[in-house]
Amino acid sequence: MTGYLRRIVAAFEAPGYRYIASSTFLFGASWTMDAIVQGWVVLQLTNSPFWVGAAAGIRGTSQLLFSVAGGTLADRFDRRRLLLGTYVFLAAVAAALGALAATRSLALWNMLPLVILGGAIGLMGPSSSAMTYDVVGPERLLNASAFSFLNGAVVRTITGLLAGIALDRLGIAPSYFVVAALFLGTGAALLPLRVPRRAREDERRETSLATLRAGFAYARRTSAVRTLLALSAITEVFGFAYLFVLPVLARDVLGVSATGLGALTSASAAGQFVAMIALAMTGDVRRKGALLIWSTLAFGVAVLTLSLSSAFIISLAIVFAVGAAASLYDTTMWTVVQMTAAPEMRGRVLGLYMATFGLSQIGGFIVGAAASVATLPVALGIAGTLVAANALRSFTSIARLSPAAEAAPLAASPLEAPPVEVIVRPEA
Repeated sequence: MTGYLRRIVAAFEAPGYRYIASSTFLFGASWTMDAIVQGWVVLQLTNSPFWVGAAAGIRGTSQLLFSVAGGTLADRFDRRRLLLGTYVFLAAVAAALGALAATRSLALWNMLPLVILGGAIGLMGPSSSAMTYDVVGPERLLNASAFSFLNGAVVRTITGLLAGIALDRLGIAPSYFVVAALFLGTGAALLPLRVPRRAREDERRETSLATLRAGFAYARRTSAVRTLLALSAITEVFGFAYLFVLPVLARDVLGVSATGLGALTSASAAGQFVAMIALAMTGDVRRKGALLIWSTLAFGVAVLTLSLSSAFIISLAIVFAVGAAASLYDTTMWTVVQMTAAPEMRGRVLGLYMATFGLSQIGGFIVGAAASVATLPVALGIAGTLVAANALRSFTSIARLSPAAEAAPLAASPLEAPPVEVIVRPEA
């Protein structure tokens, strides 16, 4: 085995990491399929871009609230048990949707409450990230990160296409039952895991509400964290919203079926994979603030370009570029956020940062509503323009951000970067 390949798999030398890797693989498959099925089902039930976006926005609001709570819980309680409970709950939600579809009683009115409950997916992010740190330690943490990002890209590439085929060939109910089984498998993969004990005595002396308030206060008074969370919020609302209106783009603009929707999702994931490989081969990138701004700008321009295409093949290529730019943005953002946060506040900052992920689904509602008034291409074009404009507006503040974060290099590979916790966006 070459030295480079040995570094790639170094995280597996940590006892228990193989269980986390297996769980991450299954979670990527379950989340990807769940998101595709939800968007397609709402579109079939309503024939309305507004309701496709509204359903995403409702779930995003729920996910945002769960994420904030999840950050606090991750700093106070057993992370593995929190994850197991979350995955079982998500499986039950998917199974309930499948049962409604199987009995031909699935309608928007009874689907939306379950969509709200599905926002509990926000609980898993901070616990999963912090648990990975507990298992692999700082020496192997970015090895685990690199594997998670590449693993996630491969999973989404495959699952996106398979989810579209499943909807076309099997139908809605079996697709939801597959999602439920995948969530159960995600939790089952963690059952053999034994997480090293960590000191939590000081945390337990605080109430959950006090812990949460302390996280908000820290973010408010720390300008670097505040600046990053603001940039993340705008990018999530208007950039990642494209993911949640892809069903409308596929059917109503590009004229393709659920299989075509799956192909678009796979193209985005393939772009993510290529971007991560390119980052690993680029070399030392010290100016992480500049990389963050340029990747955000490229993301906005790519979404704007997507709005101009009405040809399926061309749109596949553009979505590939969107996924690549989004992945570079994600990688740089989570690195800088975690390097900027104080260690004792990291779980809470992770919760606040991951709460902004839910804003992408709220952005789906905004774009869907705008599409119902104008057209989806117009709505996407405006969203992409706003992301690009905000990147340019934030250039100076991000360039001056946190000398401590800028001093530590973003290494030639994510495998060699400085120690930070692993965050993998569900949809990334």
